[in-house]
Amino acid sequence: MGLFNRLFGRAGRPAPTSPEAVRELLFDAVQSQNDAALIRLCAEHEALLLEHYPAWLTVPESVRKEPTHLQRYGQGLIGIAQCLAETRNRPEMFQRMMGTPADNPIVRWQETRERANTLMRGLDFEGALSLLTPEAERIQGLSGGSAETMKAMTFGQMAACHFQEGRAETALPLFRQAIDLCRRAGDDEGVVAYLENSFEAHRYLGQGVDAAGVAMELAVALEQVGQDSRARRIRKVAEIVRAGEPLNRVVAELDSVTLELDELPALIEGKLQFIFCRNRLDLARTTALVERGRVLGGEGRYGEALALFEEARRIDAYSPEPRYEGAVTLLLLQRASEAVSWYDEVEALAPGWYRCRAERWLAAGIAAGRIPYLAFTVMRTLELPNLGAEDRLRLTRQAIGEAPGVPELQLQLGRQLTALDRKDEARAALEVGLAQAEEPDIRSRLLIESAADAAPSADRDRMLHEAMEPGGNLVAAAMARVLLHSGTGQHLVH
Repeated sequence: MGLFNRLFGRAGRPAPTSPEAVRELLFDAVQSQNDAALIRLCAEHEALLLEHYPAWLTVPESVRKEPTHLQRYGQGLIGIAQCLAETRNRPEMFQRMMGTPADNPIVRWQETRERANTLMRGLDFEGALSLLTPEAERIQGLSGGSAETMKAMTFGQMAACHFQEGRAETALPLFRQAIDLCRRAGDDEGVVAYLENSFEAHRYLGQGVDAAGVAMELAVALEQVGQDSRARRIRKVAEIVRAGEPLNRVVAELDSVTLELDELPALIEGKLQFIFCRNRLDLARTTALVERGRVLGGEGRYGEALALFEEARRIDAYSPEPRYEGAVTLLLLQRASEAVSWYDEVEALAPGWYRCRAERWLAAGIAAGRIPYLAFTVMRTLELPNLGAEDRLRLTRQAIGEAPGVPELQLQLGRQLTALDRKDEARAALEVGLAQAEEPDIRSRLLIESAADAAPSADRDRMLHEAMEPGGNLVAAAMARVLLHSGTGQHLVH
């Protein structure tokens, strides 16, 4: 009998001699996450718990002085109360421990945070701040248990609200407090999240050296949680930021992995895509307004769309998005002169953003009367996905007949002829476009189109080098770089 007792763990476990001893056994079960032991002890000592649990809610003075003991005590009380409620149908201990929301700081904090989250999702950041700021003061005196995590999350939310209102300088010290609190609480994920936010706030303020320092701090934190590939990426970004990050550049995505152009392998296998990378994030309200404006524009409600782009432009002094969309919308409204000034703002904030350079040239030509408005409307029509190849070809030829000096129409013609396997005609169309093209953006795209299917030669290399010259299309320059580096054609996506 004694042997079986030992085998099944029954020998050597003395019966608890006092309520405090029972409490310690229960606390040990909670700490070790031994659910079976916790359930068994709660069943065995249910009457004792109902009698003594209320007195245990008053934390002993010796426990209050030691943070680790206080954390164990608080977690133990919560674990016991939850176990009684869930397995013994006795919720009164949990209800008594939590109290009413007005009495319990944790419940009140949770409710306030949820309300703030709702306001933030609705982009009411000032409203969220009006809830979070007094709550941060109320929980300031809390200690032990989850107090540091509560404070970190509150400071982090407040910082995010200030950042989204364009007050990155106010957000930074709050992010730093959140980082320090997460470190003390051992919350590695929180450290990573708030370091990422702090990095973006420094970038937004144009503080390259400070941003690079935070990025290196973030790389270490990522390595500590086993995210080595992300750590390598952020170290590379830190180098770029410290050296003076461009307002806008092109990076590559190779099978969903982001790489700088100088990191691309010589032999590219997989899907290669080029994307724009700016030195600042767009604010959330800017993004929301732009998306709503695009929807309205797609419905032909250009005046309403333009009003949203104008609002976003006022909110975010750095974003090219509303300015670019506004410029296109002004062209749709046949207000080409105004569109030119909006394209100029895009170029100042994000040089080479999408096709802003070529589109500005087109808008200036329309405003001056050198180019018929038809050229713009046809190019918009050619973007429709459901248009057949022969219809595209017919529309393009018609537009060239009415606007013969627009090189982008020759680019479109070359692409359509290539798609129809009429390669000799395609090359001829591209050559006409190159003879017309003075604007560097469209010229670089024509050069890439001409070189992409050409056999390796000195003339092909000359076209690729010219496509990389400053002032041209950034994606075309990136494609040229890859084609020169690899020496063979690649399947490139933009």
